[in-house]
Amino acid sequence: MTDTQQVQLDKLEKSLVQASKDNTGKFTRDLLVVQNRLYAQLESLSWLQRRLAIKGHLPALRGWAASPDVLLQLHGHITNTKPEVIVEFGSGASTVVIADALRQNGKGKLYSIEHSEHYGVQTRDSLEQEQLIPWVDLRIGELEPWSGEHLNPTDAEKPSRWYPVRLLEGIKNVDLLWVDGPPGATCLFSRFPALPALADKLSECAQAWMDDTVRQEEKDICERWSKDYGFEVQYFPFEKGLGRLTRSESQKLESASSPSVVTTPELQEETNLERALGLNFALSDDEHIG
Repeated sequence: MTDTQQVQLDKLEKSLVQASKDNTGKFTRDLLVVQNRLYAQLESLSWLQRRLAIKGHLPALRGWAASPDVLLQLHGHITNTKPEVIVEFGSGASTVVIADALRQNGKGKLYSIEHSEHYGVQTRDSLEQEQLIPWVDLRIGELEPWSGEHLNPTDAEKPSRWYPVRLLEGIKNVDLLWVDGPPGATCLFSRFPALPALADKLSECAQAWMDDTVRQEEKDICERWSKDYGFEVQYFPFEKGLGRLTRSESQKLESASSPSVVTTPELQEETNLERALGLNFALSDDEHIG
């Protein structure tokens, strides 16, 4: 072996050793971020369980379900501000959490709009077990073509579909809108119709909360809603993201109702690390359709 070849071999060895160190360091940092996120969810779940007055347990809060951190904030907001009328799109654990908050308040009504008979029956069973039925009007109807305003292009591969508008009959003076459906695989910007369909049914101080704003589609919807309907939008770095839309009048609400999140810089900078490390708990959009 010549001296030149030996020098090149030494350089290659040093390069491989450094690359190994860099990869190990990145993996360690990523693992710590995921560990912190999991801890944050367990901590939120613990506080949520303390606040709830239910005797049983919530449905699983992984996969398609709302995450513990945002459910904790949702419960706290309702008990602090005491809304009279709440509408949610997409039933499940959030339905039980909202209904429990209303029962603790001693007033209010939740209109829960669901497209799946399967999930709707599960939600109704949970409500019956916890004697929360009086606080919820659960309305189920299969998704159908939507001809109103939408961000989904008219020539899109999947046409616009949404909940039957008839399910909104009799609803008025909505104080809080919680949007966690329909599934993203329904069509592009599948959740957009929620505000156009309810715009004339909102109270003056209404708020709209959009789950899953880690996805760009949900952020685009929030931005369009803010522009078209005079809302101010804020984003909070919960596990799956939260977009909160408020009107100027609602700023008078007590500050305790404002979502708060404690995160490290790493949590804010890194996204979807669970998937990269094989720890992704979310279901695919196809599985959401059920």
